[in-house]
Amino acid sequence: METRPKIIIAPTPGDSQRELLAWGLLAFLWALATWSYFQIPDTVPVHYNFAGQPDRYGEKAGVLHLPMVATVLFVAMTALGRFPHVLNYPSAITAANAPGKYRSAVRLLQGLKTVIVLVFLFLVFRTYQTATEQASGLGGWFLPVALGFVLLLVLWYLVRDKSAS
Repeated sequence: METRPKIIIAPTPGDSQRELLAWGLLAFLWALATWSYFQIPDTVPVHYNFAGQPDRYGEKAGVLHLPMVATVLFVAMTALGRFPHVLNYPSAITAANAPGKYRSAVRLLQGLKTVIVLVFLFLVFRTYQTATEQASGLGGWFLPVALGFVLLLVLWYLVRDKSAS
């Protein structure tokens, strides 16, 4: 098993701004979910099919489960970002390339956190709209767009990693 350098990656001002944005969006997600909880009827959509249409209804507390899941994912990725040496990398990590590779991986995690929170924000908002009959579901484009953003981030990381090697 290879031993990777354990170094501390000092955040740049841009890193700090991205992190602050992600935390702010997470706080907004909780605020929106809490507000929505008091506005929606007792029965709301709790699952959507691939076309974005609700296919299961349940208790309105389900709207609070969304930020809970987002928070667990967010905290896990934040913790991983503090220990970039434990992540998997597509190329070998050496003492010379570790700072750049680790910084790039941390930025990928920051981007993923932001996208995940935005996806959950949209889910809470559209659940509110659907429950209050202002919309009929997520829309058929939701899943391809959400997956597209995640794939674009990962591709950006892989291209960047390849060019840095």
